[in-house]
Amino acid sequence: MNLTKSIIELWLPMVIIGLSALEIFIIPFFGETRCGARRFTVRSVILISTAFMVLAYPQVMQAPMEYRIANIFGNGIIFRIDMYSLLFMIFSGLMFFTVSLYTSQDIKGCGREKSFYLFFMVTYIATIGTAMAGDLLSFFMFFEIMTFSSYVLLVHQQGRDVIVAGSTYIYYGIFGGLLILAGILILSSYTQSYEWITLGEKFGELGVAKYIAAAFFIMGFGIKAGMVPLHHWVPVVYPKSHMSVNALSSGILMKVGGYGILRLFVSIISSTEGQTQAITETVIITLRDIGALVIWIGLLTMIVGVIAALEQEKIVSMLAYHSVSQMGYVIMGIGVAAYLGFDGSMGFSGALYHMINHGIFKALLFMVAGAVYFRTREQNMYKLGGLYRKMPFAAAVGLIAAFGITGMPLFNGFASKSILHHAIIEAYEYGDPIFVYGEYMFNIVSAGTAASFIKLYSKVFLGHLPVKYETLRERYNLGSAAMGLLAVFVVAIGLFPNLLMDHFIIPAARSLSFDGYFIDKYLVDMNFFNYKDLSTMLQVYAGGILIYVVGMKFNLFHFHLPKQMDFESDFYTPIYEWSGKKIEKGLHKMEMFIGNSDVFIYSVMLLLLMVLLLNFL
Repeated sequence: MNLTKSIIELWLPMVIIGLSALEIFIIPFFGETRCGARRFTVRSVILISTAFMVLAYPQVMQAPMEYRIANIFGNGIIFRIDMYSLLFMIFSGLMFFTVSLYTSQDIKGCGREKSFYLFFMVTYIATIGTAMAGDLLSFFMFFEIMTFSSYVLLVHQQGRDVIVAGSTYIYYGIFGGLLILAGILILSSYTQSYEWITLGEKFGELGVAKYIAAAFFIMGFGIKAGMVPLHHWVPVVYPKSHMSVNALSSGILMKVGGYGILRLFVSIISSTEGQTQAITETVIITLRDIGALVIWIGLLTMIVGVIAALEQEKIVSMLAYHSVSQMGYVIMGIGVAAYLGFDGSMGFSGALYHMINHGIFKALLFMVAGAVYFRTREQNMYKLGGLYRKMPFAAAVGLIAAFGITGMPLFNGFASKSILHHAIIEAYEYGDPIFVYGEYMFNIVSAGTAASFIKLYSKVFLGHLPVKYETLRERYNLGSAAMGLLAVFVVAIGLFPNLLMDHFIIPAARSLSFDGYFIDKYLVDMNFFNYKDLSTMLQVYAGGILIYVVGMKFNLFHFHLPKQMDFESDFYTPIYEWSGKKIEKGLHKMEMFIGNSDVFIYSVMLLLLMVLLLNFL
């Protein structure tokens, strides 16, 4: 145990990255005929590295853990793990492991597994790296690696339509990266530092430059988070990708965008400690202005996403738009955290809690959609029905996921949505009364979400079973285990919401300089199952039923935008096809390189490892 503790205290980041890199080195020793062993090593490494993260919990509770590696990239690399980043790391590990189980359902046997799991592990390293990064340059490096490696996962099927859709993702990703880099350059030119914890030292002295830098960061991270109006890539790419990749992207990768915005804001708040009162007040006033804007952007994202989701006929398209809408909840919470500054612990807690909850139930929903599609080969929910008779397990876990996303009490979404509801209330009680309209919008969107999943579940699993599915039989495999595991998480968090709050979220809020009075008064021993919150959810479900009934009766769920305003229409196909052809050629060369150059890959990776080790000596 002492050895394990020493390893965690001294080398945790390198252990995590080293284990994952070692797994990548195994690639040359397994051909396409031994993919079962390959899948096993991927899952084992993710599980072991996640176990090390969990073991770091006692040390991080005492104080953040910091690791500095000099002589790399000039300025060196800084890893800093606090309760906020540790929770995100553990959550990422669990999501990657669960999705790796589900890949046996839609990746197994489709070809090119070698390249898929290579980029799967690179994406895993990069995602964990963004959470561990203690400075902006390291974060940017891991963030960009994640963008490009996840792109390869999203276009793994490599059909023409897939590549065309993928071009949208990569262009948005590159644009987002450039915006983040611009923000980094502006801040570093004034602060003379790239560390998160020093951002507030001169932030209050930047003048108009601080607003420009904040805009770059919010837009850059907002693209990854699916923030309106930068969300276009989500509904374009998801219908063309593997379900396991959609589950991974919506479950954790989109959250990295939210993590980045929230990390930026809380770092600025925390780094004002020790500054003069004038500088601190300037920083808080600036964050108040920016936070107010972010709240409205979050609410707009919620509304646009839910309205678009209600209009969809295809299951995956509907879930894609709901990924946008649910990230709107997160962005709104982040805005409240910035708007209220030291008093914004409710917004911080709600945003972080909902990132986790949304990741769990949305990944499960994509997996259920995949299970239905694999057995029926049908994506249009209006052409399905009665599948609970033939797929009882999928129907059961699908209902659990639907309860989670709609905020049903005793399921995980209820806890985080309740906190976010309290956060927007605090925004107008301790801030501007105009945010009372934000609460109205919050409740309307929640009712729209309920209506949307009443529609989805009733069309897919209830009602009349089409004759062609009479002989259909449900299949059980590791994909079923993945769905069952996520369903357990949805129910367990819903039944015991205070466990996550007390052991991770509240300690994270305390470590980030939020006012202890607000934490003690509103978060500690929070009673989730109170009359007011329960009655609010009854109103939300009543509103959802009303929206569904009216929408179905008057055929309101089939509205379509003009083609010039609909980026998914054929109007924009020539642009996508032209860019897709260019990318397809490069992607094909890369796949051929990976498939035919194992020895070269191994040699290059070994050389890089030797160079890295030399830097330590």
